[in-house]
Formats: sequence, C-alpha cells, structure tokens
Amino acid sequence: MLRNIPGIIVICAVIAGCATKPVIEADNTPLNRTAVIEQQVVSNGIKGFFPFESTERHYVRTNMRRDESTFKGTGTFTGFLVGLRSDTEITRIDRKLKWLLDTKKEEYTECPLKGCIRPSKPPAEQKQPAEKPPQEKHETGCTMHIVHNSFTVKATGQKKTINGFDTDEYQAVWLVNLRDNSARKSTSTLKLNVWTTPMTGAMRDALEMEESYARTFNGAVSDTGKREIMPTDATRLISAYLANSMKPGELKEFLKAGKQMEKVKGYPISTHLAWDMEGDACAPKETNDKKPSGNTAPSSAGDMVSGLAGMFAQKKTEDSMKEAAGEPILSLTFEVKKLGIEPLHDSVFTVPKNYKRVSQP
Repeated sequence: MLRNIPGIIVICAVIAGCATKPVIEADNTPLNRTAVIEQQVVSNGIKGFFPFESTERHYVRTNMRRDESTFKGTGTFTGFLVGLRSDTEITRIDRKLKWLLDTKKEEYTECPLKGCIRPSKPPAEQKQPAEKPPQEKHETGCTMHIVHNSFTVKATGQKKTINGFDTDEYQAVWLVNLRDNSARKSTSTLKLNVWTTPMTGAMRDALEMEESYARTFNGAVSDTGKREIMPTDATRLISAYLANSMKPGELKEFLKAGKQMEKVKGYPISTHLAWDMEGDACAPKETNDKKPSGNTAPSSAGDMVSGLAGMFAQKKTEDSMKEAAGEPILSLTFEVKKLGIEPLHDSVFTVPKNYKRVSQP
C-alpha cells in the first residue's frame, strides 16, 4: 500500500494544478475620470418586420474614447439573417491613431486617426448583379403637402425609477394632416411616452466631456444641456419612409415640427414612440406581378433603418398585411442605461497585450 503513496501524491498534485484558476493580472494602470454613456434601442422594425435591438457604450475623455456596439435581430427571420454583431473601436487623438478590435478573435487593426482605408471590391464581386432597388410604397411622381400640424404634451404626474434615474412621465401626440395633388388625404400620428429626469452635475459633466472630445477631434460643438426627444433612428426611419412622397422642403418642415417636443422638460431617459400613417394620399396602385428581391444582411442599426422602408414594401403580400393589421408603422423604445462620470483604468483605452495585430482587410 505504501508503495502507491508517491503515485497518489503525484496524481493529486496534477489534479490540484488543473483545478487551479488562472491568475488574473491586476490592472495597475492609473484611474482617471471618464464619461460613461450607455444607450439601448429596441425596435419592432416596420409593421413587425425585421425587429432589432442595439446597444451602444461610450467611454470618453477629452482626447480619447472607446466605442462598443452590439446589434442583433430579434425576430425569427432577422435573428437567423443577422444574428449578433458587435464592434469595438478605440480612438486616440493624443496618438493620432485608431484601433479596431475583434474581441472574438483577440485581434486588432491599427489605422490612422481618420480611419482605415477600405479596399475596393475584388473584380469577382464587382461582376455580381447589383441588388435591385426596393419597390417604392407610393404612387410614382406623387407628392404630399402639409395642410395642418398640431402638437400636444402633458405631464401625467407619474413617477418611477428607471436605470437608477428618478423620472417623471410626459405623454405627447403629434398630428400632421397631409394632402396630395389629387386632394387625397392622410394623417401622420406620432405618440410618445417620455420619462425624463432633471439634469444632474454628473450628467452634465459627462456630456461636457463628450463635447470637449468632439471639439478636440474636429472642432464640433454641441448643446450639452439638451438631447432630442425624438431618437435619431426614428427620425431617420420616418424621413426615409416619406422621402419619395414629399419634396425636400416639405419633409424638412415636417421633421422640424418635432422640435416642439422641447416642451418636454428634463433629460429623456426612456422614450417609447409609435408612429403610423392613415389615409390614401399618394397611395400606390395595386400590382401583383412584383416579387420581393433579396437583401443583404444589415450589420448595424443604421443599416437596418436605411433598408426597412424598402423591405416593408417588398414584403407587402396579402398574408403579411393581414398579420400586420393594427400594427403601427414604427414602434421603438430608446433608453439611457448610464450617463455620468466614473473612474476607469487607462487600460480601457489600450489594446490588450494578448491581442494580435493584423493588417487592414
């Protein structure tokens, strides 16, 4: 029995060694004040087609920033088509360079401050047939004009805590009456539920730090005390949806009316909006000989927003329209998860030591 003891000791030592957790190297880089901004968008797409979620995290100092974004399709088809995509980018004004990180492969690409130069497509790709433009959902050559618009907003008196922010609820309704050259009419209805919070010193410091970075990077100046009540993605989508039915000047006036939403007091933490159009102004002529063409997979919320209007028109089959009955054109929720100043290690703005540098694609 004693002859087996040395072997047992060796086996136990090996097992103990395998069970030992890898030592995590302590982060000894300096801690410095950093603006931390995290935002999330949840959208049902258009009429329930191609819903998605996106999250953006920004870590900002006066001369450097780190931007992380994730984007995923949440519908059965969109989840399969898009899956989950993420990007991480570090911009260092002080070093006049930018790093693009591939967190899955633990690789990075180093680029000039202005960004990487994207190579032209190889000849084989250029020979592929171009994607057909989406079918427009309006009568060709028809334009709509604003007849009347109204905006109402009221404080409901409701209060609740969202992501650590104490908020008050506002409800707003924005109605726009439109008419085309044939006197056909439509009404645009935008309903918003907005939860706002008073601007705190930490929030203002974070926004001012982001402005300072923008000014250092390209001289841009923004109003740090305000944020548009209407989420950017929603504005882009509505603009894209109406672009072919309204002249540029009319569309600009249409969108400018939304600035009346500044009547909502405080900084918006959560905004839920539902937008719909009813009526027959510039209604398209019914055709049954059009088949939806293929679409490339979007890689970001911006790509999704840019293509949604066309995708909806392509999917306008009798069955899909029945399924979408009662759905608004757009339903979207925007939330601020974090907005403030935190002490973060300088390592946040550097490439991890174990990452391998690769050349530009």
